[in-house]
Amino acid sequence: MTRIINFWPFIFTLLCAGFFFIAFYYPALLNINLCLAIILFLTGIAGFFGINNGTSALRSILTVTISSVLILVTGFIIFIGNLFS
Repeated sequence: MTRIINFWPFIFTLLCAGFFFIAFYYPALLNINLCLAIILFLTGIAGFFGINNGTSALRSILTVTISSVLILVTGFIIFIGNLFS
């Protein structure tokens, strides 16, 4: 079970990063991407409890780092977009 908590959020974070670039063509998808990144951030934090070697530690750190960058960038884009609309 701990491997699932550690592995799948990492895979979905990489997919969310790809989805971020697709969302530039459809701006309404940015809100979905932000919600997904927040969920992945929280599950990435939960993945720290499943660390049992260096690879799983690296996966958890990358999951939290990538998802937090996605949260910051997507939130900034949505916030600035709302200011100018």
